[in-house]
Parts: sequence; structure tokens; C-alpha cells
Amino acid sequence: MNLSRRAFAAGILSAPAILKPARAAPPALPNIVAEDAIFVLPGSTLYDSTLPAYNLRTELRPAVRVLVKTRRGMAEAIDWVRDKSLPFALRSGGHCFEGFSQSAGIAIDTRVMRSLSFDEATNVLAVGAGATLGDIYRFVGPRGYGFPGGSCPTVGISGHTMGGGFGLIARDRGLACDSLAGIDLIDVDAKPVRASANENADLFWACRGGGGGTFGAVTELRFAIERIGPITVYAATWILPLVQAVSLFKSWQDWAPRAPDAITGIFKLSKHSDGRLALHAAGQSTGSIAELRRELRALSDAAEPSAGLAFSTMDFLAAVNHFSGGWGYESKYSKGKSDYITQPLDDAGIEALLGGIAALPAGEVIVICDAYGGSVTRVGDDSTAFAYRGGTQFCIQYYTSWQSAGAGPRRLADLSRLYAAMRPWSGGAYVNYCDLDLDDWQQAYWRQNLPRLKSIKAKFDPANVFRHAQSVI
Repeated sequence: MNLSRRAFAAGILSAPAILKPARAAPPALPNIVAEDAIFVLPGSTLYDSTLPAYNLRTELRPAVRVLVKTRRGMAEAIDWVRDKSLPFALRSGGHCFEGFSQSAGIAIDTRVMRSLSFDEATNVLAVGAGATLGDIYRFVGPRGYGFPGGSCPTVGISGHTMGGGFGLIARDRGLACDSLAGIDLIDVDAKPVRASANENADLFWACRGGGGGTFGAVTELRFAIERIGPITVYAATWILPLVQAVSLFKSWQDWAPRAPDAITGIFKLSKHSDGRLALHAAGQSTGSIAELRRELRALSDAAEPSAGLAFSTMDFLAAVNHFSGGWGYESKYSKGKSDYITQPLDDAGIEALLGGIAALPAGEVIVICDAYGGSVTRVGDDSTAFAYRGGTQFCIQYYTSWQSAGAGPRRLADLSRLYAAMRPWSGGAYVNYCDLDLDDWQQAYWRQNLPRLKSIKAKFDPANVFRHAQSVI
């Protein structure tokens, strides 16, 4: 979908949409010293090497990329785009499903701001806004600490945290935003703002689940982290006809959100090449392998796995690597959608989900169910801007990716058809799996927390300078 066709209230267009994809010449550049930021223009090797985004479907070629190095550089960049009314986007990892970190105008890019430091006296980790989850994992793992972030190491920390941040130790340690102890931003007046529980507490609340690119430009985040011991990873796969697959899904749904907190589980669903359904249960446990074996009987007793239950105990960094899918930056065409299941799915809901997968071409659409409960749902629904806490059973991610642009229309249609079949059972969505197809996206992302988010937005950015197609307005 072309972002330029998405409009805000009162006819205000999103930042990535104001400029057309091509420009005769870049705007006049400000006088920012190279120690603080560098300007990357089309035609250079650096321009081409910094262009790739995770989603080729939404990749844009900016008129200017500003590689920000320091807080002062960020302030001067924000001052420039605001005063000149230049459309811009803020980029950390560039993984946004709908390209909100892309702009045909100015891309303010923090990937150089990747500093990490750790205060052992307070267990506080300080992270530059452009650091990736992989940067963090490689830094804390050898020190014996864990970090509750997602499985993909190339995702940027800023957007991941500000949208919530689910990962494979979430039921034990919470979301990434739950570990956030403080955050530094550059505000609309190009001034530094520090937010924590004791300073600008309302802004701090908004930054834990309110989504990126809305309240200011992040320059640093601080997390309270904890030591972590060995982790046991597990996996099992079933290839089943629809009736048996429905029965197994019911068992997973009954078990995973109510398992011991140490166990975080996902359930990956797809259509097998022989027409049956492939169901893959996997996850991590910070508890004992004996406990994990006992718990997983809920699944193995329901149906004998086609590939038996596998267990392996390793350190935190090895467990990250086990699920990473590789550490290289991927760039491909893709589309994601999501649902939150806040009451267990009834038989009709499970049949709609699995039957919908069975009706699609094999191997082209995957569905991943992330089990909530534990530490995630013991935080109040209004304690952070992240709204899906108490009562949430699991999040569903619908995902498809492809290599040739011509395959896009069919893939998008297939994904939409599956998603449409599940409308009677959900109205929510995960802001980190942003979706431009949503009609009432603000309500879907933030539910009861939306009015407070709007109030904070009006206080810190009344002119709506920091905006994209689905930022808080």
C-alpha cells in the first residue's frame, strides 16, 4: 500500500508521504559538523549501502539521509526539519512492517548511535538509540545477564521497546518496555528531555507501548536488567489433518498461557506440502528441564509429535542464536497482521484459524501464536501504554514474505482472507506489527489507554511534528 494515500485527521499527511518518491535536488543542508551527523545523498556508495529496509514493499529512497552520531546532532537535525517544514522519518533498525521509518524526504537515521555501557552497581544498561537487539544480546550475555527482547537480532531497540517488545523470556521477565528505567529524547523544540518514573513520568508511561516516532526522537534508553542462568530451548512438530490439528491447538491454548512463568511458548502454524497442517511448538524455559518435560506432556499426550520433543540447555546468548534465524540483515517483500486473543478461542474460532490456513497455498502464509500470561499479564493494563496485559491469552501474527514483486498481490489477498475469517474473535492488534489495513487502528493498538496517550501527545508535540501514518494523534 502506498503510504502517500494514508491521511491523518484534518487532512494532515504522514511524514513518509508528503514528498514524491523522486526529487530534482535535495533541500539546502544545515551547518552540522561531521562529529555530530553526516549527510548522505543519492549517488554515493554510502547512500546505497544504507538504503535497505527490512520490508522491500515499503522501502523509499530519501532525498537526504542524516546519519546522526550524537545528541547534539539529533537536536540540530530536528531543528532543521521542523523549521523548514521538511517531511521526515526516524529510523532505528528499519524493521517497521509498514515503512514508518522510511521517508522520501529526510531519513533521520540513528544506526551509528550504538553505544552500550553497564553500571554493575545499579544493574542499569545504557543503550544508544540505534543499537540492535543483537548488539545488546552480545553485550549482556557474556556478562551473565539477560534482556527480554525479541528473537530477531537486527531489530532496532528504540521501536521495539516503545511498542512493547515481546520475546522468548517474556513470561519470566516481562516485555522489553517493562525493563525500561529511563529514556532520553529530543523534543519538538530540539531540546533534550529525560523521562523516567520520577521525571516526566507521563512521557515515560507513553514511551512504554505508545509506539515509536510519536513523542520525540530517542537518543538513549536505560534498562534495569537481571542476571540469568541456563536456558532450555524446546521444540516439537506435528503434521496433522485438520480435525487432529484442532484438538492439538486446543491443548496448546489451554496450556501455554497458564504454564509456569519460566516457560514462554510460541506455536507456529502453516500448511504442509502434503495438504495437512504443520504445527510447531517451540520456546524457552528459565526453569528446570524436569519441569519443562512435565509441562510439555500436555501437548505430547494430545498427539504424538511427528518430530519428537527436543530439549537443549545452553546459556542466554546461545539461546538467542538458536532462535535468531541468522544475524544478517534481511531485506525482502513482506506483510504482517496481528490479533490479540483475550478469551480462549472456542471450537469455531480454532476451526476458522486452522481451516483458513488449510485453504491457502502450502508454505506461503505462516501464523505464529505468542503465549502471554506470567509476568506480561501481571502488570496493570494502564500501568504502561501497552494495553494487552490482564486476561490476554496470546498474540497472533499472520505473516507472509516473497522475493519477487509480482507475487505481492496474491500474497496480500491470501493473508487478508485468513485475517478476515478471524474477525469474530478479535479486534485488537500489536503496534509493533503495524498494519495500514486497520480501520480503527488507534483503538486496536491502545484500547483504554488511547485517551491518555492523546493527552500526552498534545502536551509534548502539540503541532504534531513527530508523526507517521499510525502515530498517536
